[in-house]
Amino acid sequence: MSNTNENTHKKIGFSDCMGLAVGQIIGSGIMVLTGVVIGLTGHGTPLAFILGALLAIVTCVPFIILTSTIPASGAGYTYVKRLMGDKAGFMYIGMFVLSQVLIATFAKGFASYFCSIFTGFNESLIAMFALVVCTGVNMIGLQSSAKVQKCMVAFLMVSLFTFIVFGLPKVNWGTLNLATKNIMPNGPKNFFTGVALLSFACGGKFVADNGDDIIEPSKTIPKVIILSTSIVAVFYALIGIVAAGVLPIEDVAFQNLTLVAQEIFPTWLYLFFVFGGAMFALLTTLNGTLSWVTRGLQAAAKEGWLPEKCAEENKNGVPVIILGVFFIMGALPLITGMDLTLISNMGVGTDMITEFMVLLACWNLPRHLPEEYKKSAFYMKDSTLHTILLFIGFLMLGTSYVNLSDLTVPAAICCVIYIVVLFVYTQVRYKYVASKKAEGARSAVRMEAAASKEK
Repeated sequence: MSNTNENTHKKIGFSDCMGLAVGQIIGSGIMVLTGVVIGLTGHGTPLAFILGALLAIVTCVPFIILTSTIPASGAGYTYVKRLMGDKAGFMYIGMFVLSQVLIATFAKGFASYFCSIFTGFNESLIAMFALVVCTGVNMIGLQSSAKVQKCMVAFLMVSLFTFIVFGLPKVNWGTLNLATKNIMPNGPKNFFTGVALLSFACGGKFVADNGDDIIEPSKTIPKVIILSTSIVAVFYALIGIVAAGVLPIEDVAFQNLTLVAQEIFPTWLYLFFVFGGAMFALLTTLNGTLSWVTRGLQAAAKEGWLPEKCAEENKNGVPVIILGVFFIMGALPLITGMDLTLISNMGVGTDMITEFMVLLACWNLPRHLPEEYKKSAFYMKDSTLHTILLFIGFLMLGTSYVNLSDLTVPAAICCVIYIVVLFVYTQVRYKYVASKKAEGARSAVRMEAAASKEK
């Protein structure tokens, strides 16, 4: 699984991984979801950030164990496919596609901040325009350079830091007591829905996808996931205190951060915050997501799960048809008028189902790869492993439930239909995939035999 013999490029160590992880975690999630979570949890938002970070760390445990045993790039799909079979692998990718309705949150978030400055524009049209532009940029293979991305992250960090510095002195601290009625004004279910949403904003599991490229991944990845998520959680909690503690909850619930920013900043700094922080973060996240999100589905298409034409790339190396699939996933919520809370619940709820599939792959690890597992830094008895995974699985399914149970009836019906169609398609298509795989194996044997004869 690991291509260590082929990877001759320089690998990255702990400090580089920490920089990448913090830069990736601190992004659009804080700009998009804070207002939603304030609407759900009220003054419990800072606590929800802390619990969201803990949930993010716990749900990363299966990734940590798998990565310490068999480091691999494209970790989720690779692990599910190898440890649960080809059908499970395609179901994983199919559920991943559904979870990418979250692409719409980046576009809607960008539009909401844009329209806070340019009030004459329609948010839905601006969101669709942003999605079209970023898709077009990725169609021609034009991606932001590393220097530009780093510059945007720097702008974002400075913007959020100034938000904390200017905001804390204006917080009404008396509103932030930990009484149950204060932190759960809308009930426990809404509070834990907020926690589940923030686990997405705090999560740093993507580091596991780069297992082949990290020095001592079994040691480095767990440290990076835990430390980066913990550091960002404290940072986010301070932002949550300002966002929920300066203005009345009813004014900022389900709103972006501009209302609070207007209250705490002078005009010039407010404009810097909106442009340099919010809009740059959301636009670069939208563009960056569309640049990598196609990889798993393209791999599945090459294996025969989709018509081979879907995997074809244009002259710029872009799988245009598959990119179009993710454009549609982002556009549908915009066209149908889904609100940000509904989109977030659907995306995070289905994303947690994919996390649960990775957990099931981890459950199978001792049985399928016993020797590799015994060498893992996280080796433990099967009974201990399965007990830990049962607890984490309960949290994952509970998290998915609190998100998906808030879907509207039409949205829930669409999700059920999608999953049923995906399952039936997987069963039907598998016969072709299996035959193609067998033919590939026979071809490899023939080539090996021919090479032996030549020798």
